[in-house]
Amino acid sequence: MSGPPRAKAAGPLTATVTTDLPDRAADAHRADRAELSGGPLPAPTVGTLGEALRRAARGPHGVVVIDGTGTAARRSYAELYADAARTAADLAAAGARPGARVILRTNRTGDLLTAFWACVLGGLVPLPVSYGSGADGLAEAAEAVGEAWLLGDEPPGPRPRGLRPLGTGPRPSTGSREPVAARPGDPAVLTLTSGSGGRPKAVPLTHRQVLARAHGTALVRGLGPDTRSLNRMPLDHVSGIVMFHVRDVYLGCHQVHADAAWVRADPLRWLDVAEAERIDTTWAPNRVLALLVDRLAEVPGRSWDLSRLRYVMNGGEAVKDRVVRRFVEALAPHGLPATAVHPGWGMPETASGVVDGVFRPDGGPPRRHVPVGTPQPGVSVRVVDEAGRVVPAGVVGRLQITGEPVAGTYLVGGVARPAPLSADGWLVTDDLAFVADGELTVTGRADGLVETGGGRWHGHEIEDAVEELPCVLPSFTVARPLAADSAESAGGGSAGLAVFFRPRPGVSPDEAVERVRERVRRRFGADAVHVEVLTGDEPPRTPTGKLRLPAVAAGLPGTPGARPGTPGRARSPHREA
Repeated sequence: MSGPPRAKAAGPLTATVTTDLPDRAADAHRADRAELSGGPLPAPTVGTLGEALRRAARGPHGVVVIDGTGTAARRSYAELYADAARTAADLAAAGARPGARVILRTNRTGDLLTAFWACVLGGLVPLPVSYGSGADGLAEAAEAVGEAWLLGDEPPGPRPRGLRPLGTGPRPSTGSREPVAARPGDPAVLTLTSGSGGRPKAVPLTHRQVLARAHGTALVRGLGPDTRSLNRMPLDHVSGIVMFHVRDVYLGCHQVHADAAWVRADPLRWLDVAEAERIDTTWAPNRVLALLVDRLAEVPGRSWDLSRLRYVMNGGEAVKDRVVRRFVEALAPHGLPATAVHPGWGMPETASGVVDGVFRPDGGPPRRHVPVGTPQPGVSVRVVDEAGRVVPAGVVGRLQITGEPVAGTYLVGGVARPAPLSADGWLVTDDLAFVADGELTVTGRADGLVETGGGRWHGHEIEDAVEELPCVLPSFTVARPLAADSAESAGGGSAGLAVFFRPRPGVSPDEAVERVRERVRRRFGADAVHVEVLTGDEPPRTPTGKLRLPAVAAGLPGTPGARPGTPGRARSPHREA
């Protein structure tokens, strides 16, 4: 396969990209403004999350939770509502008043859902946090939201300042009370976001914002009470709790949540559950698709009926043309529709995914970047230059977004701070993007560019090229710039590149290192490459499964997150959920 096209530099944040359009068509598109709108959004059918749960409780469906042993527990929406109402009364009796922030920390998904909806019904504002992040994760959450209650399991060590315990989780109660009457503009849920660094931040999402996102998705993708969905991502992340769970409560449909670690141990369990539960809607980031295809090749005799699976949302990280094609081809014999994969884009500040489309392999060579589609109703996006001017179509710049699901503030140290907004009120993101053929394409984060061999590349592009090698295990590769003064840098002070990867079992590490170095040199023109094998335990990951760079690159001079004075070896701290 030939290397991806190079972008022509046009300033630090803008570049004219090479597209697959004929020259005449490409020129015509570049004359257009890089701005897309999803059009108006009809009003959602309910005004608050509590109303959505009460309506779902009158229907026939509910939630299935599959735990870390593969055991399924089924609960109707009526049962979930009753459990949450009793727990809301307990929280009020314990002193939690409407408007208070409540951090939820438990590794029991059923308890998390009860606690979440108890907060909603009681007028409290829940923030689910990762159980696997331990005391550090709890401290970050507490620092972001300020004074708050803790509902769930408390990790060992000193309790963060301003945090008060509400107990170890929901417990049986004979008490009950009327739900607190919320307004659409009230905060409904908090979600943590890493942003571009600095102090921990939480995004407050209102009832209106969360429901606008759910309603817009339902309209575009034809979702309704007959939808049957499967989520295999943690519910402490916006994608799990908002993008899937709350949306499905709004729809009143059948929803399944499978333990992330249980599925990660054997990705084919994802297909097992999809077939058994007759799933039509699910989602996964790119790395999960790669792992599943890799695992599928090891068991050629297995088969599934995936003919119902029409909507596989692909987001959370860069969408790779090569990986999605392999996924569609590998599952086509099992009935997966050719148009089942829907690339998408979103962020905590937009209540998760708000741009998506349909992946259609064009039969040509793999594209450097895959379009993520068009905005959903109620959402508009645009691409601007450094001066904030909308660029022509086909030009890379900074992505901005506005619309009904978009949050405008953060919580930092318990205090509301404005999100980065343009002069006319658009949210300024950290992503670079361009518009072509009426679709948005996100190329990567502005702070993730690597300059090498006379070109500018995103780290995820280098990682994908490395994982094309048959000696490399998928989903374990990290590529980042290496400072010129690093001991590993070559070429008399020129900047280099660091690549971390994991070889497949049985492959000689030394041989794999040389093949990775040669691939990077040939594909990207990088002469100064530090290549390192990841060994030991599973490296820490984000809730959506991406490797955490500061931990992976700890101790290597010249890479972001390196620790001075530590050996140049990749470390492997605790596993993230």
